[in-house]
Amino acid sequence: MAPEDVSALLEQVSAQVQELERRVSALEHPSQVQSPHAEPLAFPSAGNLSSTQLPLVQSQAGLFSIFGRSVLGIAGAYVLRALAEAGALPPWIVVAFAAVYAASWLVWASWPHDETQLARYSYAITSALILSPMLWESTVRFQILAPPVAAALLAAFALLAISLAWYRSISCIIWVGMLAAVITALVLMTATRALVPFTLALLVMAVSSELVGGRDRWPALRAIVAASADLATLVLVIVLGNPRAVPEEYHPVAAGVMISIVAALFVIYALSLAIRLLILRLTVTGFETAQLAATALLAGWGVLRIMDGAGERALGIGCLIAGTACYFAAFGLLTRRRERSNFRFYSICGVIFVMAGGFFALPSQPLVILLCLAAVIAIALGGRQRSPALNLHGVAYLTAAAYASGLLVYAGRALAGHYPPTPGALPIVAAAATLLCAAMLSRYAGERQSERLLRLLPAILAVYALAALAVAALVWLVANGAPPALSQLAVIRTMATCAAALVLAFVGAWWKRLELVWLAYAAAILGSLKLVFEDLRIGSAESLAASLLIYGTVLILIPRLVRVGKAKSL
Repeated sequence: MAPEDVSALLEQVSAQVQELERRVSALEHPSQVQSPHAEPLAFPSAGNLSSTQLPLVQSQAGLFSIFGRSVLGIAGAYVLRALAEAGALPPWIVVAFAAVYAASWLVWASWPHDETQLARYSYAITSALILSPMLWESTVRFQILAPPVAAALLAAFALLAISLAWYRSISCIIWVGMLAAVITALVLMTATRALVPFTLALLVMAVSSELVGGRDRWPALRAIVAASADLATLVLVIVLGNPRAVPEEYHPVAAGVMISIVAALFVIYALSLAIRLLILRLTVTGFETAQLAATALLAGWGVLRIMDGAGERALGIGCLIAGTACYFAAFGLLTRRRERSNFRFYSICGVIFVMAGGFFALPSQPLVILLCLAAVIAIALGGRQRSPALNLHGVAYLTAAAYASGLLVYAGRALAGHYPPTPGALPIVAAAATLLCAAMLSRYAGERQSERLLRLLPAILAVYALAALAVAALVWLVANGAPPALSQLAVIRTMATCAAALVLAFVGAWWKRLELVWLAYAAAILGSLKLVFEDLRIGSAESLAASLLIYGTVLILIPRLVRVGKAKSL
């Protein structure tokens, strides 16, 4: 196209825009724009309007003016597109002008003028309607922009919206700007198959939304941006996480890049939560709890999937570091401030991260030793500081140690089903730690249901382990190390169960521990079930007679032992 044609086209477009501006101005201020040579406009004068009609006419004129300006703004975008299609300017210059043009409308929406909230929304939406279609056509249709450049423009647009909204305290700008940026990023990520740049753009938006939301401003917007960042990261891990099964339309990405992205997502929200709870002293919310859990699970699963199972050690070390930090926050900072909600949150996160880190990072023997030591230390400190939280953490570590050592499986097989071989060292270590923790917690005073439950949980583990070891000892004595007959095993199990019930009944009444008395009656009920499902099924006449004799005697002695224990304790 010749330069003369371009100039004529620009003059024609400029004349049309000026005519549109004149008509909009005539709608808004009819008395000020009439030409002396033109016919009078068909607007009633203010003197001919009633007091109720005048505000209505003014509001209608203002509404038309607002939408008229928005239409002019979109018309300007089409002017830029016409210039690009005509070849008058290089495409990249037109795209740059369009980006600046969209940003200028967003700035105008925040400008301190006498505009209504509707006007601000209209100008902000105009900015979004200019930017999003322009990026779509430039990236997908005409392929003028590379996906990383489009992602960078979206991140910059979101940062501009957040900066203007924060500086001017105008919520409509951040809502329109951020929603437009988030939706456009998700759409372009799907259309271009470029997952990494748009995921990074969403992470930038997540950081910015957390920064401006530090004082609980725009909480719903924080949730929307967080969910979008989670979704983008999840899609990234699902599609590109397995390097051997990447679809053809996608380009493989280095494992280090993807691990950095999933780790960054967790770090963003973990640091944001730490700032809000520890520095700003806000109270943890349900959204923050759910988001931290989601990012932690996504990071853990993502590392395992990307590394094909080889990242367990690194993941475990990361969990141990996170658990240590949570414990420091809970017991080093929050206990002094008496912030109970935040303390409970960080203490629960601490025990979960430490246990997860131990299972991922350590072999079985160091893991069991670590869990047993953690249980003993937590319960000892809990009794000294009168901290129910530490005692509960000790019970959690104790249960994890019993599972990791195989004590739970061994005791189950010893008390029911096929008899196991001689227990190894790890179940015995876990059993010793269980007895020690149960003895320490038995000194924990309190008659509330929560305090009784706290003493009951390790007592159940201790009785379970002791009964299994007693069965193993009796089998060794009766059968001299050889596998016992099924009838003999049934009697031995009955003896161990009944002995546990008797001891629990007497000790519970003597120490005024009602929860142990409950456990004694529960053991007696389990003994009756054992008689029905084991002794009657596999026992001989002699073994069944012995089991019934033992069980009947125990049923008579339990109430008497409870009464004797109560009398001795008085």
